[in-house]
Amino acid sequence: MQLLEIKKFDILANSFSIAEGVERSHESVIKLIDRNINHIQSFGQVGFEIRAGYNNAKVRVALLNEEQTTFLLTLMRNNEVVIEFKKALVREFFRMRSVVATKKMDRNTSRLEYKPMTDAIKSEREAQGKGISPHHFSNEADLINRISLGMTAAKFRVHHEIGKKEPIRDYLSPEQIHCITELQRANTVFIGMGWDYEQRKEALMGLFDKKHRQPLIEEQHRLAA
Repeated sequence: MQLLEIKKFDILANSFSIAEGVERSHESVIKLIDRNINHIQSFGQVGFEIRAGYNNAKVRVALLNEEQTTFLLTLMRNNEVVIEFKKALVREFFRMRSVVATKKMDRNTSRLEYKPMTDAIKSEREAQGKGISPHHFSNEADLINRISLGMTAAKFRVHHEIGKKEPIRDYLSPEQIHCITELQRANTVFIGMGWDYEQRKEALMGLFDKKHRQPLIEEQHRLAA
């Protein structure tokens, strides 16, 4: 059971995992949240999502931050199961804070690493006596995103309901950010070597298959568990 999840940079517990952890029905946990929603929301707005439940039935799921989760658990009668779940949550919130800190650093590194790639594109085209257009930069970003994410940034935004002005890096998993950063670095080198688009695409896909495909698959399995 995955106790917590990361949304952007927020660490959240969902009502499914809470119900499973305290060995209560999800319906009873949602009812407890609804009855005490005003008190819970004194620690911030509660988010709700519709997710697939048993037999793919649509289920309303609550997403709670650390303070909201802690308060909710104080409303439950203590027994051995609840106490053990509280202990597990304390450990997991502590661990996830370090994960989020690393994600923020990797996100900033990925953002900073994008500029050397765009500088390399500009220098290469200037050396060839060619003009520069915005699509020359977006084409390279799309190349990296298609390999790393399986889709362009535009499609990723639609798929994950992200606003057009929000950077997708804030919504990527740690492995996705790491993959994009490394492919950007490699692409910068390949551009400087004068490789054409197809040469770079082939080399980047080879690097992805060798170093990133399996870690990304394993990460998605962990997130879905």
